[in-house]
Amino acid sequence: MEKAATDIYTFENLRREHFTYVDKTAILKPLADMSRGKQFFIARPRRFGKSLAVSTLQCLFEGRRDLFQGLAIEPEWEWSKKWPVLHIDMGSAQAPTVAALHRKWRAILEAECARNKIGFRDDDDPAIAFAHVIDDLAAESGDGQIVLLVDEYDKPLLNHLCTPAVTEFKDALKAFYSVIKTYEGKQRFSFLTGVSKFSKVSIFSDLNNLEDMTLDASTATLFGFTHAEVRANFPELIAALGKANGMTAEEAFDEIVRMYDGYKFEENAESVINPVSLGLCFKKGKFENWWSKTAVPTFLIDFFKTRPLDVSSLDVSDSDMDAFEPERINPVTLLFQTGYLTIRDVEWNGYFTTYRLGFPNAEVESSFLSELSKLYSGKGAGGDGAVVARIGDTLRARDPEGFVEAFKSFFGSIPYDLTDRQNEQSWQAVMYVVMRLIGMNVGGEVKTSKGRIDLTIETATDAYVIEVKRDSTPMKAIEQIRDKSYTDRFRLSGKPITLIGLAFSTKKRAVSGAKIVRDA
Repeated sequence: MEKAATDIYTFENLRREHFTYVDKTAILKPLADMSRGKQFFIARPRRFGKSLAVSTLQCLFEGRRDLFQGLAIEPEWEWSKKWPVLHIDMGSAQAPTVAALHRKWRAILEAECARNKIGFRDDDDPAIAFAHVIDDLAAESGDGQIVLLVDEYDKPLLNHLCTPAVTEFKDALKAFYSVIKTYEGKQRFSFLTGVSKFSKVSIFSDLNNLEDMTLDASTATLFGFTHAEVRANFPELIAALGKANGMTAEEAFDEIVRMYDGYKFEENAESVINPVSLGLCFKKGKFENWWSKTAVPTFLIDFFKTRPLDVSSLDVSDSDMDAFEPERINPVTLLFQTGYLTIRDVEWNGYFTTYRLGFPNAEVESSFLSELSKLYSGKGAGGDGAVVARIGDTLRARDPEGFVEAFKSFFGSIPYDLTDRQNEQSWQAVMYVVMRLIGMNVGGEVKTSKGRIDLTIETATDAYVIEVKRDSTPMKAIEQIRDKSYTDRFRLSGKPITLIGLAFSTKKRAVSGAKIVRDA
């Protein structure tokens, strides 16, 4: 039976231990053979195989042909040519201070010199030590050039987002990476990966020589597995997974798609399945939420502690999609780059492109909404489980009065201070998260010809239109629903329509009033 890797990130170990390698070398070849250029950057979420790709490139440029037997690139590569490889893994360079970061960088460079069997010329400035290593490695090369691979280039910065230290760390990375452009002439090939793409006026201001392949069609399936790749490489594991769960192989594959597929890194590209979640699913024989157990970045959750997110509105411009500034983070861009959102649709209006984003699959949506609910309620995943369950039960029982009372109880338990962000959108975002979490068909900021409805909920039997007002009256919310004909969108459904107006008190930080009207 095939062996699916879940915790092996080096190409050599994967091949030596006979784990199944989903062959991506045909996609890597045009990058590595200079058909497209020679210096590249690509951002992908965690747990998508970036380190494995970097390791594969290292083995390729070191000429280790034995590891590539049977792969697409093996008969196409000039194995007689080899280059010294400088592999900088920034995943091990997290540090509490910039001074500590400098020490870690010098230690990484020293270890790479030892691996390449050259001396290390240290310097208090890690950028100077970096330049020395490039010079000395290039001197050992037949053509005076090296291969530079940088994995998780942004890891030293990510844990300092939303802290006063972020600018200091950003400047440190900028100074260190400036060496890459300065010494471009001594690099046969350069490849940087990370989670985030910062703007060209930030860390990347000195790296404009790198071609950004993050949203390029040619590399859209380099990381993650397509449907065809999963079917071709793991047929026995799919069958075994189905058997363990009382399914046919085809039913098991459909559930794999529902849970772990859906990532698109270019609007017209095939979607891809998360490789680590799939591997864990095969290994454990269960369809579980592996994303939350392996890939919830703490910096992301910290970010949303003080910034309630409107997950009902996930449109972003092409300029925001491309990058963001560490000091001025666009939350939607951050969610895309960390893998919580993916491309659903793209619209060109003649001047700029708008990306419509959404959750890629059930696993990620559940993970994110559970984390937000936990933050908003101060309790375990899903918030106060009993209260949240009661919210769903009341709607299924066609009991809007009970629904309002359950939400009053939920909001009454929120412990953290929303003072700086208290507006209708904040309360609406919390309601939207809870309703999505319990599986309701909920719409947020629903567009109509006369405005935007705060929330709509549709069950098998009823439709609900909800409007939220801050420091006002619930009757004002009902009047807005009627004045702007928000109920029209449900007229053809034949379902009874209920109007719910909610008023929130800034002072009390709670629901101060509610009005329920059953529409005739």
